[in-house]
Amino acid sequence: MPDSEKLKSLLYVLTGILFVLVLLDKSTGSGFRSSGSKEGNSGFFSRFNTLGKNNPLPPASPGEKESHEEVMDKAEDEILSELMQNGTASVGRDWSESESNDSDDIYIPVVDPARTSGTESTEHSLRQDPGEVELYFLKFFGKGNKSHSRLVRVKRNYSSGDKLHFILRELSKGPAPEEKTKGVLNALPQKFTYSSEYSVENGILKLSLGSEFESGAGPELLKDRVDQLCYSLLENLNIKGIKLYINGKKVHSLGGVGLPIPEVLTKNPRKIAVL
Repeated sequence: MPDSEKLKSLLYVLTGILFVLVLLDKSTGSGFRSSGSKEGNSGFFSRFNTLGKNNPLPPASPGEKESHEEVMDKAEDEILSELMQNGTASVGRDWSESESNDSDDIYIPVVDPARTSGTESTEHSLRQDPGEVELYFLKFFGKGNKSHSRLVRVKRNYSSGDKLHFILRELSKGPAPEEKTKGVLNALPQKFTYSSEYSVENGILKLSLGSEFESGAGPELLKDRVDQLCYSLLENLNIKGIKLYINGKKVHSLGGVGLPIPEVLTKNPRKIAVL
């Protein structure tokens, strides 16, 4: 066999042996040690394992001078460590910012509804003391676009019977003839009906009216009707508010315009005229 062929065969064999040794070094993770290497130093082949290595080279002892390979390996470790720290910090910051800025979940605290004291009385009787009762009707002031309505306070004498029914009857009658001559009007409809049954609980009157109370009126007239009713009842009865029902059903709006009303009606601030 020629010398050139022998040389090629030898090179193939040496290359194969080198390849096998590299595979063994990576699979065991410990590396081969040469017979002249000191204990605790990695083998020759482990020096090729740089970025992402699991077992970096240990630092040289104080009296020894670091080799070129150890200096390069340490520099690579520092660069890799810095990149990993910066990358982790950046990812953590971006994630926290995205959670705080892009989250659609909004925490809403749950608040328990207020409870009334067990010692508080749930039923109150209405005052039935005889005397004068102040009723409220309507009067317009001004002309044209400057015209506006005010509540007008008038008086009636009450002697006996259910005081609530007396007030509602007088409101349904409307102003007296002499009051009409002074421009006093009734915002309530001519056929104003109501239920004879009512209740008072914790100072709140539950009152049911007929459907005509909310019919044939726009928003402004509906407000006048509500105010006329509330002022006349709240001024003369020991109640704090009114829960309004129409034909026995609780309502949250009135009329075809859907005028919204609160659950408990009270007196709206208004200017009062006195005859």
